[in-house]
Amino acid sequence: MKLSKLLKPLADRELRQYTDRSIQGLTLDSRRVRPEFLFAVVPGPKSDGTAYVADAVARGAVAVLATREVPVPPHVALILVPNVRQALADLCAHFHGRPAGLVRTTGITGTNGKTTTAMLVHWLLAKDGKQAGLLTTVLNQVGSRRERAANTTPESPDLQELFAQMVEQHVRYAVMEVSSQSLDQERVRGVPFAVAALTNVTPHEHLDYHGTFENYLNAKARLFSSLAPGATAVLNADDPQCGFFRERRGPGNVLTYGLQATVDVTAAIEGMTIAGTTLRLHTPVGHVRTRSPLIGGFNVQNILAGTCCALALGVGLSTIAEGIEQFAGAQGRLERVNEGQPFTVLVDYAHNNDGLRSVLSTLKPLAAPGRLIVVFGCGGDRDPSKRPLMGATATHYADVTLVTADNSRSERTEDIIAEILAGANPQAHCVVEPDRREAIRRAVAMAAPRDLVVICGKGHEDHQEIAGVRTRFDDCSEARRALGLLQRRSRASSRRTFVAPAAH
Repeated sequence: MKLSKLLKPLADRELRQYTDRSIQGLTLDSRRVRPEFLFAVVPGPKSDGTAYVADAVARGAVAVLATREVPVPPHVALILVPNVRQALADLCAHFHGRPAGLVRTTGITGTNGKTTTAMLVHWLLAKDGKQAGLLTTVLNQVGSRRERAANTTPESPDLQELFAQMVEQHVRYAVMEVSSQSLDQERVRGVPFAVAALTNVTPHEHLDYHGTFENYLNAKARLFSSLAPGATAVLNADDPQCGFFRERRGPGNVLTYGLQATVDVTAAIEGMTIAGTTLRLHTPVGHVRTRSPLIGGFNVQNILAGTCCALALGVGLSTIAEGIEQFAGAQGRLERVNEGQPFTVLVDYAHNNDGLRSVLSTLKPLAAPGRLIVVFGCGGDRDPSKRPLMGATATHYADVTLVTADNSRSERTEDIIAEILAGANPQAHCVVEPDRREAIRRAVAMAAPRDLVVICGKGHEDHQEIAGVRTRFDDCSEARRALGLLQRRSRASSRRTFVAPAAH
């Protein structure tokens, strides 16, 4: 596409050193520049982006998008705009022929539960014969192609390219997680959402980015304020912030859900064990009984949110009930690790206080008469105020708490652990083990038959970042190794025999 054609959506622009070059692609990452690319100068947390212009030009950039003058060679076009991210999103959509307009997209935002809800909606659409793209924290999927996701919500160049792939493969539905950062950074600008859903909103999350809880709320509200007539807002009536989002929604429809009576979609929980949850769904189109392998009140909320989204997209209630029964959950969300041990091992992504409390309060009664053993840490270079809160939560619910590392990044692991322990119950059984691999091994080794071990914080993640160095690390894999080691030791000593896990 010629630069002159590409720039048509930008009314407020100033051209410098303009030459009408052919543009083969757009990016905001200089490392991904190819010949005849446009490079967008986007400020980052540690740089204003201008330091990467020379690298982009050296790699073949022929146009630079920026908010102010930057030094570029005479053959490189310079386009000045008031807001680079807005302009970049508009250009990317235009470059690919505005593909998102041809796809019925469901956007799911919230502090916790986005991935499980998104994957459930994707599953229910598939059960109804509707092929859908899926963009989540865990993976991106278009057709048969699946790849690990770099961000919860892709940057606008990647996002519009993914939508273009969907259109090319005749995929007419999409389900995606929409993070607060992506809304603030205009990544989803140009995506006309058919359904926008809220899982929940809790304080002490992403304050390192947004600064205040009010900014966090306002960022998420942008998903709902942009809804057009005919679109549907799905809101959690049990969340204290439901009214805030209802007031800021666009002119579309509203579906509410929750465990209170005055909602559109609710559920009566008839039973819950470690093996799953039996519930009766009550919806505007009828009532149905179903059983889900998922456990916990928070997962019932996710099921209700997914049900609302599916109903808004025309999926029948019987299909929804059948799909719920067959949906095994998302990777790293209370994921079971079973190597034949006589106790339960779960891996979960709970990495904030609300998520940890939801998981542990669910598991505590299900662990009985065994013990609940939790392994967790807190991430470095993130809001430190949640650390003592998580220490208090873990030691309140767990019989044994192992405090360890979880992506300490540039901070000292020992300092993070000290902040966690500041909130811990001093009377609780609390073990400090900075080495996460060793903490998992110790948790597994101390587990007795019918105990329940839950490893929290990393979920699906496949790396550990300590002192700025990333190494491969997967909680599920480490748990399997720990169980295998325990099994080999028990065989060698003949002091412990592994049997099939007993039903709780």
